[in-house]
Amino acid sequence: MIGTVSEIHTYDDYTDNTITVKEWLYNPIPAETIRVRTEMGTNLWVEDEAEFTLNESVLLMLKDENIDKQLFRVPAGSKDSVSDRDAVIEELKAQGKWQDQNQIVNKTNNTGMSNNKGTASEQDENSNLTPKSKNTPFISPIWVFATVLGAVIYTKKEN
Repeated sequence: MIGTVSEIHTYDDYTDNTITVKEWLYNPIPAETIRVRTEMGTNLWVEDEAEFTLNESVLLMLKDENIDKQLFRVPAGSKDSVSDRDAVIEELKAQGKWQDQNQIVNKTNNTGMSNNKGTASEQDENSNLTPKSKNTPFISPIWVFATVLGAVIYTKKEN
């Protein structure tokens, strides 16, 4: 998703960042704002956690924390610049996960809610327009290998 950091609330061991949603690139939900929790607070700092600044525009890959409360986490390395939007869309297309914007406009309104009339169960089935993937988007075995290799090298240098 693409959005703007509108609020930041820091606690002892975590920070809740409120993001105003501008665009869902994959698996839209009917939310104008979401919260992204990071494990950094006034008494805790984690090296690989994403850091946010107020009014920053962000492109995020989200991991569900509590979808009913629109609470998410950002896996390490999955906070990108909005300028990467086209590259992310190309990756979604390559994975068969991108729906043409015309299809989305015809099926949803601005909040991502289905425009179809019918029973609540029919609307619930139609509210999530793209199929759920069992794969972690944008993470290939090469990146996993590179991350593990980097961690091993870093650990050896520290010792």
